[in-house]
Amino acid sequence: MERKRSGIVIGGKLNLREQPTTQSKPLALIPDGAQVTVSDYDAQWYKTQYNGHNGYVMKQFVQLMPALPDAWTYGKVTADPLNVRRRPSISAARWNGPWPKGRIALIKPCVAGWYETRYRGEVAYVSAQHVLPLAVDVSDSPVDRMQYMAASEIGRSDSRYFNGYTGAWCHRFADWLAMHAGLPKDRIPNTSGCGKGIVWFATDAKSGGFFFKSAEHKKRMMHKYAALKALDTSLTAAERDFVPQPGDYVYFRWSNATSSVSVSHVGIVMDVEDGLIMTVEGNAGGKVGERIYDLDDSQIVGYGRPIYPLSEPRD
Repeated sequence: MERKRSGIVIGGKLNLREQPTTQSKPLALIPDGAQVTVSDYDAQWYKTQYNGHNGYVMKQFVQLMPALPDAWTYGKVTADPLNVRRRPSISAARWNGPWPKGRIALIKPCVAGWYETRYRGEVAYVSAQHVLPLAVDVSDSPVDRMQYMAASEIGRSDSRYFNGYTGAWCHRFADWLAMHAGLPKDRIPNTSGCGKGIVWFATDAKSGGFFFKSAEHKKRMMHKYAALKALDTSLTAAERDFVPQPGDYVYFRWSNATSSVSVSHVGIVMDVEDGLIMTVEGNAGGKVGERIYDLDDSQIVGYGRPIYPLSEPRD
């Protein structure tokens, strides 16, 4: 059985040849920085596949990724700020939001000088020169990761640091934190609107459900969003018995909200203890903040529960 390895194309665009010779017909042009899966052919050539073509590439233009365990570690950003790239190269396109100094992120080695990470739920890369690996065990639980990595974000006021979003950003921060911890982007609302977030939790098959706190809040949301019209206007047994837990999205409607407002704000539950919930929230007074509420606070509209897999981020 052939031993296959992952590698990155380096030094410019690379010809995929029909035969292992530079005189052979080119089948495709593989872009610089592309990741390919290769197996040995001889001292100078790898066998690989690209865009449906089976062929050969010269070894000198493919940098193999280290054969390391597929395990994540935490890293702390030491630059201010740090560019996040779409490929492991300083010439690669940048994502639209850099990372600030002090951020804790999931990382794992890839090609020399680079770490693989996640940005908006997708594979991304950061320079190893500006990230310090931490000797802290990484939990299999995305919720545990969220609790750990949220601490370094407290007090940040520039929303562009959270996946490059601007404008109203409390929901964008909640989604960012979940994706930053490795949750796939199709497992969260991924929206800037709190109302749309509730609709997603209440209607999407990839959600763990939405649980209203009161019939009053439920009726208000049903009146405003046609997608919720089919819900029972009274609380279900599951809603009456619901107990929030870390990782839940918690939605609020402030007591001073105008009659046209159905939901005002969202945060992520960090802990539940002695009748209180502790949250971390984006755009809380213009920054990332920690807050504490009574479980029976009438401003709580309800809770959205993502389905958090006990696994590593998916490629």
